[in-house]
Amino acid sequence: MIVFLAATHEDVMRRDEGSDGHTLAGVAVGGLGSIAIAIALTPFRSHIDNANLALILVFVVVCAAIVGGRAAGAVAAVTATLSFDFFLTRPFVSMRIESVDDIETVLILLAVGLVVGEVAARGRRSRRDRERAAEAISRVHRVAERVATGAPLDEVARAVRTELTALLVLRDCWLELAPFQWPLPRLERAGTIESDEHRWHGRGFAMPEYGVQLPVLEGGREVARLVLIGDPDVAVTLEERVVAVALADQLGSAFAVAAPDALARVAEEAPPRE
Repeated sequence: MIVFLAATHEDVMRRDEGSDGHTLAGVAVGGLGSIAIAIALTPFRSHIDNANLALILVFVVVCAAIVGGRAAGAVAAVTATLSFDFFLTRPFVSMRIESVDDIETVLILLAVGLVVGEVAARGRRSRRDRERAAEAISRVHRVAERVATGAPLDEVARAVRTELTALLVLRDCWLELAPFQWPLPRLERAGTIESDEHRWHGRGFAMPEYGVQLPVLEGGREVARLVLIGDPDVAVTLEERVVAVALADQLGSAFAVAAPDALARVAEEAPPRE
């Protein structure tokens, strides 16, 4: 019997560097926010230096980049520059600029907005990477706790499949006992995959959709393998693949202490041999 474990929509959304929802929200904050702030500042444009007005718009760019990432930050920088030119420089409500100083301010606003937006987006991505790393460690800990408390082998196997499916955003994942039915590319202990074809997607390589085998070792002997069916549109980092190996090692530890009846139950759940 093959147990299908589908990745949830939330798992996929968390994996993306900036989901469509976050990107659109950031664009809204940057685009509409820049225009709204520029309009709100029009009563003060004769009393506040233009350089200070530009700094206020830079703050909007930062907020947009934090919410929506690099693309939202770039949109916000351009919109803030155009809004500054249209509403806050003479002649007002025009795209023309009379003062050389204002031209310099507009160019500086655009450059600073793009740079600050990129820095904010990198900080957001770094925070997300830390969260993903902490989540990966939690996955290993949860499985290790089951092994340490003597959970049955079939229960550990199901937990490992569940964690792998969420970690790698797999379309399917199942356990096969040796000898195996057909050869598949191998996920090595260093996190690399033996394959002639690699697909780069975003910030990592996608798992092959036709399947990868993750060996389950007991005392250095391969007693089973986890077959991983990946999503070609989801990037998986090297660190996440290494965590997947650690999860398989926990399953190998469970095999080493499994009772005969537990091995029999796992064999019953394994795919039928043709």
